[in-house]
Amino acid sequence: MDYGTDRVVALVDMDCFYVQVEQRINPELKDKPCVVAQYKTWKGGGIIAVSYEARAHGVTKTMWADDAKKLCPDLQVARVRESRGKADLTCYREASAEVIKVMSRFAVIERASIDEAYMDLTASVRQRLEIMADKQMEPQHLMSTFIQGYPLSTTPQDDTEDAAVHKDAERLKGLTQWLASLHPTTQTNSAELQLAVGAVIIEEMRAAVKQDTGFRCSAGISHNKVLAKLACGLNKPNRQTILPLSSVPQLFSSLAISKIRHLGGKLGVSICETLEVNNIGELTKFTQEHLAQKFGIKTGQWLYDLCRGIEFEPVKPRQLAKSIGCSKNFPGKLSLDTKEKVQYWLQQLALELEERLIKDRDVNGRVAKLLTVGVKQAGGTTASGSSRCCALTRYEARRISTDSFAIVKSLNSAGNHQQAWSPPLTLLHLSASKFMDAATASSGGITGFLKSEIIPTQKTLSPSSVRDGLATQRTPKRPGEIMSFFQNASKRTRQQHVELSEGAAKELNEEHVKEEEKSVHLNKKQGGQEAITSFFQKKVVKTTHVRAPDTAFHVVDTFQSLTHSTTLTDKKTHTNTTDSLCAFPENSPVAETALSLASEDHILCDRCGQEVLAWEMPEHTDYHFAQDLQNSWSSSLPVSNQITANLSKTYDAGLQCKTVQVSCSKPATSHPRSQAKIQKPAGSDATIDLFFKRS
Repeated sequence: MDYGTDRVVALVDMDCFYVQVEQRINPELKDKPCVVAQYKTWKGGGIIAVSYEARAHGVTKTMWADDAKKLCPDLQVARVRESRGKADLTCYREASAEVIKVMSRFAVIERASIDEAYMDLTASVRQRLEIMADKQMEPQHLMSTFIQGYPLSTTPQDDTEDAAVHKDAERLKGLTQWLASLHPTTQTNSAELQLAVGAVIIEEMRAAVKQDTGFRCSAGISHNKVLAKLACGLNKPNRQTILPLSSVPQLFSSLAISKIRHLGGKLGVSICETLEVNNIGELTKFTQEHLAQKFGIKTGQWLYDLCRGIEFEPVKPRQLAKSIGCSKNFPGKLSLDTKEKVQYWLQQLALELEERLIKDRDVNGRVAKLLTVGVKQAGGTTASGSSRCCALTRYEARRISTDSFAIVKSLNSAGNHQQAWSPPLTLLHLSASKFMDAATASSGGITGFLKSEIIPTQKTLSPSSVRDGLATQRTPKRPGEIMSFFQNASKRTRQQHVELSEGAAKELNEEHVKEEEKSVHLNKKQGGQEAITSFFQKKVVKTTHVRAPDTAFHVVDTFQSLTHSTTLTDKKTHTNTTDSLCAFPENSPVAETALSLASEDHILCDRCGQEVLAWEMPEHTDYHFAQDLQNSWSSSLPVSNQITANLSKTYDAGLQCKTVQVSCSKPATSHPRSQAKIQKPAGSDATIDLFFKRS
């Protein structure tokens, strides 16, 4: 199989679709010259669809209805229904959904517009070939199929022969010649044979659409989207065309570049101007390197293949529209030149968009997440367009219109405080896109994530569990990251706690209350020492209840705390420091338990001779330092020298405690502090600046 011929792709296009919908609603319009027009405030309204009977009289979609009647006096005009002051296309959308539903029974569908859809027939063709085995294709299987490039020689039309009859005779002649070229081969992977089988499937599909909906359609069958779209328009209406790769050079030799898919805009113009060509077939004279140099590597490669009829864009399975939108034009004097008009029409468009989005959500189970607002501004002889986007949070017309106005009001050069809108708007467009599954959208985001991690902590107890006094918590099978983090942290905390009996914990609380009262009474007596003592006051012991199978325990978060009491004996600031563990009653079971558990976690303080917990040593050292600092404010020079020596000793002890290796259940917490170099005072006054003076 040749390069680029491994797929079978078709484009199906409904023939003058809006006219067919109106003819189904009103059968009297069938087989008559007919058009569909919007509004009638000016020259009978603008024509948006023309039947083939009316086209024979020269009527086109660019005309006004009154002008078209001058060319065709018998012209029938069907009016588009209106809602909220604008065209309502609901009946056409519903008819399109009927057609797509029928087409989806035959192959993978990619909806291109309200009246067009691509079909990837590759898998269906291969299945059909397995069933056909050695059966040969016959012309009667393809009753409305043309073969582009065939017949190889045409017969001139007789003057007395009808044009339609002659065209059908030429079709049959070309089809017979092409099918005859397939007979000698028995390869089921032949590219031409696959196209023929694909054409048979499309014939069946078109017949099904006609039977189920009453609509006629045309189709093009080839190896890719570009060729399929070109083939579809070659023999309309109600016909289909096969475009083999061998017929591409002849077709491309006279086909304008602007007629090719994706080349009807700026890129096509740039190609014509840069390479000085008009037809797509003329690109074959340029090398791939030359095209890559002019248009980039990716585009150059694409053009090199495209001009030879090769293209690889896939047919993406999509039966629903990628966006849902509504718009309205305001030509000439109808342009929107005030804020009030802009807000009014945004509200009208938002009401329609809300209605359609809610219906789409209910039918298709999806929700849109992006709102796009498009406008066109009148200015001079040309009109410029722009668009803005924002999040679509909910399907509510008032919210949609408010958000839309907020993101386009910056386009008003008249200013926010003016009622005028300048330049006036000639078009407003609202559309919703970025659809996602409704179930996913409702549970998405951080809110849904956190909600999914919630674990019920209570459940209905069975009679047996109530009798035993037990309550079991339900745990998730796979906890999330956030819940796992807190569970691990809770586990580490429980490992650090000491479990005490209920009676012992109660006794511990009573003793701590007494100690707190003594500490407060002592602090009031100390006067100048109150600031230091309050800084190093005891930690409050917290208790939480944990339910165990047999016995209820109290877990004490902090089972030891230091009691720092300072007594000033005379004006010479002689200090007597007493550091001890929490003052448990002698022979108390709480004291014995605490001391036995913490005996290996103590470090001997060189200043006061007391054993202090390893993780409390930095705070204990700071206490001595603060005491000496407070004393230095009112001491004489000799005393200050003594304090300085004591401070040096205090820091040495503090540094030494950091190198001691201890084994404890609670890790020691390091408190980084700046190390100031302490010098002996050189004057008669000792102040706080002395200890932090730079050397």
